[in-house]
Amino acid sequence: MNLEFGTRAIIALAWARDFGVEDSALQPDRPPVELFVPSIGTDLVQVLHLGDHRVVRAPESLLPLLCTTPEDHFVDDRALVARLHGSGLAPSVRSLGVDALTYVDAPFEIVDSENISISNAPGDLAALQRRSPRDDAASTTLPGCDGCFALFPETGDEPVAGASYWAPGGLLADTTVLTFPQMRGYGLGKYAAALAVDDALSEGLIPQARIKEGQDAASALATSLGFELVGSLLSIRLHGGL
Repeated sequence: MNLEFGTRAIIALAWARDFGVEDSALQPDRPPVELFVPSIGTDLVQVLHLGDHRVVRAPESLLPLLCTTPEDHFVDDRALVARLHGSGLAPSVRSLGVDALTYVDAPFEIVDSENISISNAPGDLAALQRRSPRDDAASTTLPGCDGCFALFPETGDEPVAGASYWAPGGLLADTTVLTFPQMRGYGLGKYAAALAVDDALSEGLIPQARIKEGQDAASALATSLGFELVGSLLSIRLHGGL
């Protein structure tokens, strides 16, 4: 792994705080831990794998069941959905999939283009999302935006690619990229992503890309920018009042 130890320590600290465990619990130099923690005010069951550590977070009523769940279920969202549904404790459940958690701590070399102009206005990024296919826009929308970059062609007034990041905890910068379908294959998404990564790093943040299973193009883009796999996050949504 090329990520610096200090980077991995920050990643571990950020996720420990997110899951409400001790700051040192998930550090990369600690023996592997398996933790079960109650969720508060959420309808999610989540399984975090970070290095060799695992944390399961769920409503308290489900923790006894999860503590006796076979280990292989925690890496298979369909098996875990079946386990929860079959127990009768969670009659309505839906998998939100598994995110690969990838990170980078070195900037990507950016070669400026005379044919592209860059806007940092959130409205321009929103315009790109509105003119993109619904599924693409939905998968690249973050709850907030601490940095955004929209690319315009020299001869056009419509954005053709963009990237943004959001850093609610002040440690990790969730990064996402969107390219208009007709403009894919020209490196515009990679250019926008590199701008977002460089900006996040300059702010002292660790860029994070969450990549769903099956998003091969996103995975290839992340790899080309130097993102490395550190863990995964499995999420299941509960219904029925839990």
